[in-house]
Amino acid sequence: MRRMLTGLAVMVLAVCAGGLLPAAWAQDASTTPAKLTGIAAWNELVGNSITGKEDGETLVEYYAPDGTAKSMQGNQISTGQWALVGEAICFRYAGEKEAECYKLEVAGNMATFTDKDGTGSRYEILKGNPKGL
Repeated sequence: MRRMLTGLAVMVLAVCAGGLLPAAWAQDASTTPAKLTGIAAWNELVGNSITGKEDGETLVEYYAPDGTAKSMQGNQISTGQWALVGEAICFRYAGEKEAECYKLEVAGNMATFTDKDGTGSRYEILKGNPKGL
């Protein structure tokens, strides 16, 4: 029995090394979205929007090419500015004294913003400005 299992293991290794795995077993690298960070990630968001839940309400935020950020949380709409500072993206909305900065990672249609404390929030990327912000 042990000899049969050893032979099977050798056969499996040979098949794997030769690239002869059935399609259902092989992981297609092209289906795994590339992770973008910094400026490359931000370029994916400029002219587009994000959406997700924040404080139990739906958030939609649009990033205009002119540096304007418009946010709608629930029924409240706010206008602010965005700016790249090194590899971070910073936002300042009306009434805020300081900008809030985040590290950004984009993978496929998902954007993850991580604050200075290491807490991340994930949002879906929407093409354009679907809420007309």
